[in-house]
Amino acid sequence: MKHFIFSLFFGLTVAIAQAAPAHVHGEARLEISVDREQLVITLESPLDSLLGFEHLPRDAGERQAVEGMAAKLKEVGKVLVPSAAAQCTSTGIELESPALGGKSEPGGHNDLDARYTWRCAKPEALRDVATGLFTDFPRLRRITVEFAGQQGQRAGRLDARNPRFSW
Repeated sequence: MKHFIFSLFFGLTVAIAQAAPAHVHGEARLEISVDREQLVITLESPLDSLLGFEHLPRDAGERQAVEGMAAKLKEVGKVLVPSAAAQCTSTGIELESPALGGKSEPGGHNDLDARYTWRCAKPEALRDVATGLFTDFPRLRRITVEFAGQQGQRAGRLDARNPRFSW
């Protein structure tokens, strides 16, 4: 029953948050959820924060920039790093963006959505997640974080000087 209530609450929280996402250059958003041994983190960012442009790639240089961005975001051990003591193993990465072949938004304000999942052998030791996004994407200045798990809910902000979110 606890699992059902947690899933229902987190699903509603995500649905409400996604209803009106803010699109602010230089900023991104992480949603972290922990349910037993599963860790799920979603990232939402304007393409400008990651690439320096938001339109669909127009030439070979821009296509190469998009490919480089995708390659960096797939380096899960650098992008997002759960507590080492939790012994988490990546179980999936999904990237979605018009720049990666999706449909472009009217007005050219395109985002990237990513979903990262892990299975943790020692979930009780899972206490934080660090990010290397600021190193790989210097246009990114701030990340708003929302957390939901057995420990409750928390929110915070990350930046290059504080790249770790703890709960």
